[in-house]
Amino acid sequence: MPPCRTLCILTTLLGNKPTAMRLMEALQGLEWIEPTFVLVTMDDYKTHPAPLWAKLSNAWEARSVARRKVGPLLGQQFDALLVNCWEYVVEFQDLARRLPAAALMDAVPANVNTQLIHRSQGGWRRSLAHWLQDGPFKRAARHFRFFLPTGSDTIASLERDYGIPRERCFATLQPQDLNVWAPVPHVYSRPLRLLFVGNDFLRKGGDFLLRLYAEHLSDDFVLTIASRDPGLERRPLPKGVTWLRDRDRDQLIEVYRAADLFILPTQQDFMPQVLAEALSTGVPCMANDVGGIRDMVRDGETGFLIPPDASMEAWAERLRYLSSHPGELSRMAANARRFAEANLGMDRFRGLVSNVMQRLCGGERNGL
Repeated sequence: MPPCRTLCILTTLLGNKPTAMRLMEALQGLEWIEPTFVLVTMDDYKTHPAPLWAKLSNAWEARSVARRKVGPLLGQQFDALLVNCWEYVVEFQDLARRLPAAALMDAVPANVNTQLIHRSQGGWRRSLAHWLQDGPFKRAARHFRFFLPTGSDTIASLERDYGIPRERCFATLQPQDLNVWAPVPHVYSRPLRLLFVGNDFLRKGGDFLLRLYAEHLSDDFVLTIASRDPGLERRPLPKGVTWLRDRDRDQLIEVYRAADLFILPTQQDFMPQVLAEALSTGVPCMANDVGGIRDMVRDGETGFLIPPDASMEAWAERLRYLSSHPGELSRMAANARRFAEANLGMDRFRGLVSNVMQRLCGGERNGL
């Protein structure tokens, strides 16, 4: 039987690049798949610019740029379609009507809207944007056979808000190369070393973290921030805070390994890549309970989950407890790595992708 010619339209924006790369790796390892990859990068917003009307909405612009980049391929013959964000589900539903299609994604319009409501953001503009996006996604999703949601929050929304049966969903997290993202022997000493990694500093709770550190933690902790967010230039950093502006992959791994605890007071998130990286390197995590974070941060096991409306005092109390109980940190660190080995390895992800693609390509094949 000839290989399954699969058109893979993958965004690399907004933290999607690592998962897109690992999805490519998994597909390239399947001999019976002949993938054609279309990677949408930030440069494509210049080389394939969206019309002015599409720039009124980030989602519309993302869809338009992807459509323009994919356009030259639409005369070719394909047997299956794979995309990696909800915006592409909407944009390429015309292809999904004719080809078996699947989508990997960390969010859908409904849970994006829920988090924005919780943050009291957007007002009537948010309501209008949701109305313009939710219905089209619901109609488009019916044409996709399978979904690979990264997290239980997105699975629940697909079922509750869009009527997608659970048997069409194949849950994944954020796969990692566990041979690369691996721990080293660790000794805990005071002051404890906190680590924050994230480029969208404000949304990830960076300002909250700086205030928390300055008002409650500076005597017993040091804090490292790894971020390319230029807004940090304008923020006064308290004594004891180190800002790492640019680190390549190998350097970032060493930054994780040096940390005692990863901290992420994020205000809006779904399945943060940085938590998977921390757990893989054996670093316990403390994070707000939003999106699918609870799928990785198991409260009291791999770290601590904090209610998103918790006070600074609540955060400080948990952190001081860990500072006084290094044995708890050691236990959570071991649990973190065990969790990663059981749930985040590439072998597991390859098996999941293979399973979905076998189901997707097993039926009658059609061309564009």
